[in-house]
Amino acid sequence: MKKTVLVTGVNGFIGSNVARVLGADCRVVGIGRSAGKPDDSLDGYRQMALPDPGLADLLRDLRPDAVIHCAGRGSVPFSINNPAADFDAGPRLVTHVLDAMRLAGIRARFFFPSSAAVYGNPKSLPVAETSPLQPISPYGYHKVLSESIIQQYCQLYGQEYVILRVFSCYGEGLAKQLLWDAAVKATEGTLELFGTGEETRDFIHVHDLAHVVSLLIAQETANAVLNVAGGRQVSVREIVELLVRKLELDVPVHFNGQVRTGDPLRWQADISRLKSLGGGTSLSLEEGVQRFAEWFWAVRNTQGQGGLRLVGR
Repeated sequence: MKKTVLVTGVNGFIGSNVARVLGADCRVVGIGRSAGKPDDSLDGYRQMALPDPGLADLLRDLRPDAVIHCAGRGSVPFSINNPAADFDAGPRLVTHVLDAMRLAGIRARFFFPSSAAVYGNPKSLPVAETSPLQPISPYGYHKVLSESIIQQYCQLYGQEYVILRVFSCYGEGLAKQLLWDAAVKATEGTLELFGTGEETRDFIHVHDLAHVVSLLIAQETANAVLNVAGGRQVSVREIVELLVRKLELDVPVHFNGQVRTGDPLRWQADISRLKSLGGGTSLSLEEGVQRFAEWFWAVRNTQGQGGLRLVGR
């Protein structure tokens, strides 16, 4: 029989992609703030703005095999300017969902997309799951606290979990963060970004992240903490210059030398634990950025943007 999966935040970037991939093998029900079923691939949808006291009843009726908690916020700058709101969308919401599961009396595994932000600026690379947690932003601190709450529910109530420490996740549909910001600026003819360009990230396409979740559900992995990344350092300059080429734009890339509060300097994940379970990446960075560029142009053309300096287009 198909496993039943509940995805919170199903309208969001990660939630929608996870739900779409899981729909091939699972019965997927989504929760979101928007009215109306957002995707025909879902088997069910409930408009619900969490926290909601009706969540326990929904869980009791649905009795899912897994709960994928994708609701919340994913912005370091927002967390710095709005730490209380970020706390409400992070640890408070995690506690709400876990306690609704406890009250419903269900035996579902709880999947939580945490973040590489829990590591802050690692002293050595690649960083493993056993490395010290040294967050440098409210967003990172709140991810650490959320992980602690999840493990508390495991110890006290036997709640099984999978914590995914997602590094720099990108892909079609993400209309914010580095690639989107760089693409928008490139189409305007002036591409200047924060930092020096030598900062590094470890990128994972959302398609690969979704397939990791699918794999772990099928394997019934439980009580695990896993880095989810590509496993290699890529400089911000390298990926932005790759994006500009894929966009076929003739725009120079500049960096202002200013490091924003909360931004890490260098990231690279040790993904040996993920690989031991059969997880990894299927899309190269070049393929992933190509897909993003094609999606970006489709969006911009729909919006009727003009006046762009193109090369070979």
